[in-house]
This record gives sequence, C-alpha cells and structure tokens, in this order.
Amino acid sequence: MKNTLTKVIGVALISLVLAGCNNSQNKADGEKPKHKVQVVASDGGSVIGKNNRYTEGQFIKFQAIPNDGFYFAGWSDGVSNNPRIIEVGLSDIKLIAFFKPNPTLTISAEANGKVNTEINGRYSPSTPVLIIATPDSGLCFSQWSDSNYANTRTIIMGTNDLELTAQFGPRDTTTVDLGLKSGTRWAVCNLGAANPWNYGDYYAWGETKTKSYFSWENYKYCDGSDTTMTKYCIDAFWGKNGFTDSIRILDPDDDAATIVTGTEYSMPTAANWRELNRRCYWVWTSNYKGHKVNGYIVYKAKTKADRGKKVLFGNTPSALYSLDDTHIFLPAAGSINDSRCYSDGENGIYLSASLRDNSCYCCYLKSDYVGRTVTDTRCYGRSVRPVRK
Repeated sequence: MKNTLTKVIGVALISLVLAGCNNSQNKADGEKPKHKVQVVASDGGSVIGKNNRYTEGQFIKFQAIPNDGFYFAGWSDGVSNNPRIIEVGLSDIKLIAFFKPNPTLTISAEANGKVNTEINGRYSPSTPVLIIATPDSGLCFSQWSDSNYANTRTIIMGTNDLELTAQFGPRDTTTVDLGLKSGTRWAVCNLGAANPWNYGDYYAWGETKTKSYFSWENYKYCDGSDTTMTKYCIDAFWGKNGFTDSIRILDPDDDAATIVTGTEYSMPTAANWRELNRRCYWVWTSNYKGHKVNGYIVYKAKTKADRGKKVLFGNTPSALYSLDDTHIFLPAAGSINDSRCYSDGENGIYLSASLRDNSCYCCYLKSDYVGRTVTDTRCYGRSVRPVRK
C-alpha cells in the first residue's frame, strides 16, 4: 500500500513539473494573455460587435447604431469615431456608446411676415435644412435672430436645439446716383431686402414671385425642361415644338423689379451691368458696416484712373474712399439651385433683363473676380438689384 501511494505521488509531481514546463514553453513561444472587452449602449441605440475575451494586440470592430430619432454622441472615453476599431491592450476594456435625441429646429416670425414652419421638428446633426422668411406685401425681410441677413438660407443642424425668429421691416427704395453716363440710378438694396447687407429674395429669370424650389420642372416659361421653352426663345432647338420669338429684353410684366417695386423701376440690362463694371470703383469687403457680410462696395469713381478698377480680396483700397462716399453694396448672396442655397457669402449672381441665346446675362462676383457672365440655368434662383432712370 505504501509503495502504491508513493507511486501515485510521484506521478502527480511529474505531471506538475511537465505542466509547468509546458506553460513556460508556451510563454517562451509568445502566447499572449487575453482580456475582457465589453461594449454596451445607452438608451437610444445599440452596438454591433461581439463582447468576448480577446488576445493582447488583437483589433476588434464595433459600430454604434442610433434608433430613429436619436444620434450617436460619442464613446465613454471621449472618442467619436464610428465605426471604431479597438486594439486590445494590457487590461480589460469597457466602453459605453452614448446616444441623444435629435436636436429640435424651431423657426418663427415676428409681425409683418411668415416662415415655412412646416419644417419645424427634430433633425439629426449635419442635416441641411432650407428656411425661408417671407414678408407681407409692401415690407421686406430684415434679419434672423442670429443676425443672419439671408431670408432664404440653408442651415446645417448641430447637436443642440435651434430656435430662430425672422424679423421684418419697411422696404428701402432709395436709389444712388453713381455718376454714370447713362444717368441710371441703382437701388440701395437687393429686391426683397430691407437693408443693403440683406441678401433679399431670389428669382428665376422672367418670374416675378420668389419660391422655395427652383428647377426646370416648375419654371414659368418652359414645359418641364430647357428644350421646351415657351417664351424668350430665339433658337428653335430650345423651343417647345420648335417655338421661337424675338424677345431679348424682359417684358415689364415679367420683370421682378417692376412688378414688386413699381413701374419706375426695372431689372438692369446687360448694358447697365457693363457700365457699372467699367465706370465704378469696386472694393471687396468681408465686413460691410460691421455686419460681417461679404460682397463688393461699388463706389462712384473719384478719378478717371479708378473707373473699372477692382480691389480684390487681400488688396488695400485707395485712401480716397470711405463708406461716407457715394456707393452701393452688392452682397455675395449665392443662389438657389433646386431647394438649397449655395455659395452664399462666397459669390453672387445678379440677374439682368437681357437674353443671350437660351441664357440670360448676369453679373457674377466673388472675392477675386467681377464680370459679366451668362447662365444657362435661368430657372435657378438669383439676386435682383433694381435700377431707376
């Protein structure tokens, strides 16, 4: 019996020694320890990925999926990447994916106007939303409560609730004599604006009412496409069933400046824009009268050498000129393509009353350029600056 017990103990000791040798050999062979990886979700979402024990140095992918009405707000360690690749380190890992309800957009109007309140509601962050302020008849949009002067603008939702109120005021019909040979006087404000730094309303060429969606599908003088024109068409290729006419200047009934402001006003012709370009002194500014609005100050030229001169972004204007001198301001109001306002603050496209082929002449301005151009998308929303003779 004693011998048998001795043999058993001996075998056990040998097994322990062999096991120790095996463990030592495994470590020597580079076997790494495993650690627990646990990733969970807060209310409002879920996580795709497998919680388990993983080897040091292994890479594991997790993705946070928000429920409807929620957005992913970040991980508990401050990282915001999603999906996220986690490298297993020297210890266990525990992470929480946080979710929050989508922020709310609320727009409203003070007296004398209205806004498109049907868009009020919750939006996920980074969603673009078109908001529109429309003044009552005879009045103009002034500004939003965040001091933005574009009555039609695309906002990008952030992570916080956003409330905006539209403000309205009387229409400014002041005009300025810039010393032009033609005697043309230019309006101080864009059509639909209450102040020179307001963007004003946007119009398709030949239409007298602004709208929230601009395309060939709803353009007044075509049948759904740019090759089905029904008025202002001098080439049969563009006309519906080969239609053409000989009208190259907008009729008064199709002139937005005339219809909105009065018969003594009109949209400038291509010749008017050319004269303004060649006879005035232009200075780009990014802060007109302290309102942080980009655009060109167009001065009455004080010297012959200054006529047509452009002081572009980064250049220094002549000390002869200040805001006390006779001028108008053309804000870089961008344009509306379909239902979104593009490039506001970067460039401006100002309509003329003049047709060229199937296009209309425009004044195009940006920080490093001013010039007359044409647009073959006359269905899109552009700015209008009235003139008066």
